[in-house]
Amino acid sequence: MALALAVVLRRFGGLSPADLVRVLSARSFQYAPKAIKYIVGFLFLVQIRSWPLAWHWIVWRPVFAIRGRYLLHRLSNIFCSAQVRRQRNLEWLEGLSKVGSNPFDLLVTYRTWAGPDDCDFNMHLSNSSYPKRLDCARFMFALEFGPTFFRVGGWMGLGATHFTFLREIPMFSHYEMRTSIMSWDNKWNYIVTRFVTKPKKGRGKGKHAPTHYIASPPSLSAEAAPTPSLHTANGIAAGTSTPCPSSSGPSSPPNGASDGAKALAAQLLERPEPDGAVINCLSVSEVCCKIGRITVPPALVMAVDGFCAGPPQGAQAYSHTNPPPHWETVRQLRGDAHATLGSKGSLKALRDFYTRGWREVPEGERWWETALGAEVEERRLRGLRCMQALRRGMEEARTI
Repeated sequence: MALALAVVLRRFGGLSPADLVRVLSARSFQYAPKAIKYIVGFLFLVQIRSWPLAWHWIVWRPVFAIRGRYLLHRLSNIFCSAQVRRQRNLEWLEGLSKVGSNPFDLLVTYRTWAGPDDCDFNMHLSNSSYPKRLDCARFMFALEFGPTFFRVGGWMGLGATHFTFLREIPMFSHYEMRTSIMSWDNKWNYIVTRFVTKPKKGRGKGKHAPTHYIASPPSLSAEAAPTPSLHTANGIAAGTSTPCPSSSGPSSPPNGASDGAKALAAQLLERPEPDGAVINCLSVSEVCCKIGRITVPPALVMAVDGFCAGPPQGAQAYSHTNPPPHWETVRQLRGDAHATLGSKGSLKALRDFYTRGWREVPEGERWWETALGAEVEERRLRGLRCMQALRRGMEEARTI
C-alpha cells in the first residue's frame, strides 16, 4: 500500500488539485467497464422526454400532425384547377368539425408511459409529473374540441386543475389519459381527465387487486436516529383514519351528506372503465376560451364546430351529410370555411361574432344555446352542480 501511494504521489505530485481531478475523471471513465458506459447511455436516451425543448415538441406535436396532413392534402390536389382546389381544401377543413356530435361523447385519448424521468424514489409516477403530462392530453383535446376556434386566433386559458390520486402508476407502465367534457357555464369549460392503466393479463376484466406494502417497523430505541421512510404503501391505503371532530356550527354537513360523499368516493375507486381499465388518477380542469383577452362562451365555440343535441326521436342522426338546423347559420359566419359559397369569404365575420357579435343576440334567440338543449342541457346541469360544489369549497378555503 505504501509503495503504491508513493508511485501515485511521484506521478501526480506536480499537478494542481483541479488538474488532478480532471485527469482522474478522464482516466476513470476511460477504463470503466463497457457495461457502465452502456448504462449511462441508456439512461441518457430513456430520459429524452426531459431534454431541453422536448416538452414543447411533445405538446405541439398534434398541431404539427394536423398541419402535415393538410399540407399532404393540398399537395395531392396540386394539379387540379383553382376552384376545385379551394373547394376540396375547404371541405377538408370543415371535416375537422364534429358536426352532429354530442359534446359529452367526445373522448380524446392520449397514450404514454411512465419513464424514469417522471418517477420518484417510490418507483412510480411522481405526483408532480401528472400536471406535466396532462398538458399534452389537454392540448390534444382542445384541438379536437374547437378546431375552427383556433383558426380565428382563439386560445384556451387554464384557470385551475384539481387532482385526486387513487392508485400509483408503476415505473415503465403504459397508461392513458382519457379527456372528456364534464360541464360548462357562461365562462368556464370543465373537462375531466382519467389516468387509466390496463389490467395485467390473467386478471378478470375490471378487477384490480390492490397491493399492500408492509413497511419494516422503525427502531423504537431511545437512541435511534430520525430516519424517514423512503417508500410509501402501494395501492389504496387500508385501515382506519382518525375522524375529524364534529362541529356544531351551521357549516358542518349532515351525516347523510357525509356518508353520501364517502359512498361516492368508494364507488369511484372500484368503478372500472368500459374496457376494464383501472382509474389511477382523476383530474378536473377549468379552461376558458379566449380571443385576445375577450372571453367566448364555451357553448358558442361548441356549436360553431358542430356539436349539438340529438335529433328528434325517429329522425336521422345529424352528420356532415345531414347537418343540424343551426349549421346554416354557422356556415354564413364561417365564410371561407363553407365550400358551397359562390364568392371567396373570410373568417373575419366569425371572429367578430366571437368577440362581440354574440352579445347583441337576445337571450331567447341564441341559436347556440338552442343547439345544445334537450338532453345535453340536462347533463350539463348535473355536471355543473358537482363543479359548483368544488369551486365553492376552493373559494371558502381562501378565507381560512
